[in-house]
Amino acid sequence: MHMLPAALAAILPTLLYTLLIWWLDRYEKEPLPLLVAAFLWGSLPAVALTVLFNAMLLVPLAHSPLGPGLAASSLSPLVEEPLKAVALVLLFLFARQEFDGPLDGIVYGALIGFGFSMTENMLYFLAFPAELESLFWLRAVFFGLNHALFTSVVGLGLGAVRYAPQRWLGYVVLPLALLGAILLHGFHNLAVHYQLLGLAFSWAVQFAGVLVIVLVAVLAWRHEQRWMEQELGEEITLGVISASDYAEVIYPHRRARLRLSALLSRGLPHYLRLHQLHHLIIELALHKYRLSIGDRFCHAEERDRLRQEIIRLRRSLEVNDWSFEN
Repeated sequence: MHMLPAALAAILPTLLYTLLIWWLDRYEKEPLPLLVAAFLWGSLPAVALTVLFNAMLLVPLAHSPLGPGLAASSLSPLVEEPLKAVALVLLFLFARQEFDGPLDGIVYGALIGFGFSMTENMLYFLAFPAELESLFWLRAVFFGLNHALFTSVVGLGLGAVRYAPQRWLGYVVLPLALLGAILLHGFHNLAVHYQLLGLAFSWAVQFAGVLVIVLVAVLAWRHEQRWMEQELGEEITLGVISASDYAEVIYPHRRARLRLSALLSRGLPHYLRLHQLHHLIIELALHKYRLSIGDRFCHAEERDRLRQEIIRLRRSLEVNDWSFEN
């Protein structure tokens, strides 16, 4: 009876937030399987393990002088944040080619957080159906970005050391970033016990944190655009790409407009080939950038393969354009 309203109240805001974070990644979109895996980790295993560990650890805290409610609030950040961060660490270690920097860390961390908050909210909505409306506004709207913010802090830290030559730096940054996520989460849980004033202060902290994340994303966009301009200029001279290809890739709004036009005028197959061309050009720029900074996971053979694939695909598109015009 209450399942559908609870599900909609949890899922719809999550869809909106997920689309916004997906839009943040303007150049090299992360592979869909990895995005889905990050979201699913937050929404299923992380929540299930949280429930299990909380149940085990709250037993000895039942008679804590803090009281059971405050004890649970103090415990949950220590349990939830490391469990959410597990997926980020696995992505960082085993999908390094798709974990390119701070922006990728933010995207993956936010998706884990959105998955976690969606499931957690649904459990609350189902447990307290009479308070669905107030819980929806409080948990899904006013504090709907909280879990994404907390886990993004860890992702941001890992992304910041992605290309650091000092491998030991990750062992320092990860605990510090995780501590930051735990402290932010703990502050929120403590603040909400002070009713309206605490809620307002906690929301202000969340808002400031989100602004910082957005600022980092903007700086990452500028950084990505600079190295793409640097790496792709040579490809025009070599004849691998054209000046129009360069402009389409460098400026996302042009790329989006061209793809939409291709879809509407030429159909889905042409759109998919054009999408693949843009993807390969961005991959080439990223690979050349990695080579230039000495990334040990990159090789010149892959750069040459990408160039040949781009040339082949451009010729295919040119033939199709000639056939369409004639």
